Amino acid sequence: MARDWFRGRFHFSPRVQLKPPGARSTKTSHVNTFSDAMWTSLWALKESSDAFPPLKSATGGVVALWEITERAKYSRTDALDIALRTKEILDVIADSVPDGATIPPPMLKSIKAFTVILGEVRCNLEDIALTAWHSRVVHLRRNERTVQEMKAQLDDVYRDFLMSSALRVEAQQAKIAVQQAKQQTRTRLDISAATGRLSSDLSVLLFYSRFAVFLASP
Repeated sequence: MARDWFRGRFHFSPRVQLKPPGARSTKTSHVNTFSDAMWTSLWALKESSDAFPPLKSATGGVVALWEITERAKYSRTDALDIALRTKEILDVIADSVPDGATIPPPMLKSIKAFTVILGEVRCNLEDIALTAWHSRVVHLRRNERTVQEMKAQLDDVYRDFLMSSALRVEAQQAKIAVQQAKQQTRTRLDISAATGRLSSDLSVLLFYSRFAVFLASP
């Protein structure tokens, strides 16, 4: 029931195949261009995350998965699908993370959990994609089940990060609402004080006006 609630509240991006700009018509050129573009993006992200160690660790985990994908002998499609998914999640995290010095604990916890999952996925992917052919045949069903479990783990950690991000946004909105309420209260008090002073000034002015009229009377 909780899972259905989260699915209803958050939108999870589908596993899309990212298309590199300017890809050529041949399959080899397409793969090479795609790989070059992906590596350029990863290294740029890794350099930009130097000031925030948790994000840098997660980026390193994604880089390790892409290295395995490029060396994969078997299950290359599954390896690529998983690597793409980790890159998509990493991009969402990088775009959502505020200043590293002020990151909320729930977001930090979910980033660390993502890094742990990346390590587990890397080990499993090595066993599946880089093992000998006869071993892969013997453990075919187990490998298929492991692939599905890895994808489910990534979806779960992505969902957790979205939830922590939503909590951060709600906390920020609550803080803004409190600040606005305080400002409105101060404004009302200032208006009330100004009105009181004006009323007092008018009373004094009215008194002197009447007194002047009295003195002017014959």
